[in-house]
Amino acid sequence: MAVVHNGSAEQEERTVPLALRFEICCDGPAVAASRDRLGPVRRTVGTIVATALVVMLLAVAGPVRADVFTVSHVKVDETAKDAASAKVKAIGAAQVIAFRRLIQRITPAGSIDSLPQFGVNDVSPMTSGLTFEEERTGPTRYIATLTVSFLPDTVRELLYQYSVPIAEEQAAQILLVPVWKTADGLALWDGKNPWKDAWLALDLEHSLTPTLVPIGDLTDISAITAEEAIARDSVKLEALRLRYGVDNVVVSVAEQKSADSIYITLRGETSFGLLNYGHAFPVTDSDVAKTSDEAAQRFLFAMEETWKSAVAELSVPNANLNEIIVAIPFDSLSEWNSLRASIQQTFGVAKVEIDSLSARGGIVKVRYEGSIGDLSEALRVNGLILSEVGGTWVIQPYF
Repeated sequence: MAVVHNGSAEQEERTVPLALRFEICCDGPAVAASRDRLGPVRRTVGTIVATALVVMLLAVAGPVRADVFTVSHVKVDETAKDAASAKVKAIGAAQVIAFRRLIQRITPAGSIDSLPQFGVNDVSPMTSGLTFEEERTGPTRYIATLTVSFLPDTVRELLYQYSVPIAEEQAAQILLVPVWKTADGLALWDGKNPWKDAWLALDLEHSLTPTLVPIGDLTDISAITAEEAIARDSVKLEALRLRYGVDNVVVSVAEQKSADSIYITLRGETSFGLLNYGHAFPVTDSDVAKTSDEAAQRFLFAMEETWKSAVAELSVPNANLNEIIVAIPFDSLSEWNSLRASIQQTFGVAKVEIDSLSARGGIVKVRYEGSIGDLSEALRVNGLILSEVGGTWVIQPYF
């Protein structure tokens, strides 16, 4: 299990994903795979085109999606006979808390109730790494915020034993504009905005519905005001959407109507449908920040459940499946949808997970039963060719 410390007291450790490298060639497995269908001239042209598209795809594709098996912002506060014992106790507690959040994230609502209570001895073997976001130590106390990463295959195998379906594919990223409203006025970029703070405290990156909150710099301030956000000014919201490179923008308004009540709405179009949430949250002990935190958690959970129930593919993990990373070049969204549907409907294919997408193609993980030859033959029946180009597997239709 890898452990990484962050903070001023210790040097920050950054992990940079490895870039894929290709050696371009105009003959090889791609030609052999399509020899029975293509003539000599078309074979050569087809291979060149496929290779060019793969290279173009990887050059322009965005970063690989966040790992949904990682849980961030896990807060722990433990005491023991000494600081070292308190830290060990806190790390164990963080793993259990993170695992529970993970199960709630990737399984349908209520699934966690059908599972036993997993303790630290159960969860630790499934943990692949810990990152300490913040930590403070006293003589007998340890306070920290951690990121906990889990081993995907191990978690899948565990859930497979209990026949619990899981969803691993993330929705398209959303930009959320959080407006705070009181009798004194509106707050978005400046002033006190506990609603924005509440969203920033969540693990938005690893969510099934990954969400961005604007940073609120001078560019954002000049792009849209709180009044324009509430009015859903389409031109202003479009400028914000283009800046952050997302598909959709939603606006959420938290209005403190009285000292003991906050009414919150969240509205906007997303890749998994139109969101139109509205709910009143009672303020407990005059703690507006705590109420905002709980409301943001509820809204993020609601978005994830909407995604899981409406669009996300739920699958029961199968420990006997094989995996392959493939590039899928395409020229249009309709072609991408058609290719993806054909792959998913291929005999023996259990799941297709998106790693990254661009305007010209996608990188996906295909889970399948049997051998690579079985997969190739099954894809061929569906009009697709699985070939290797420059050391990378590619799925494309017959020319």
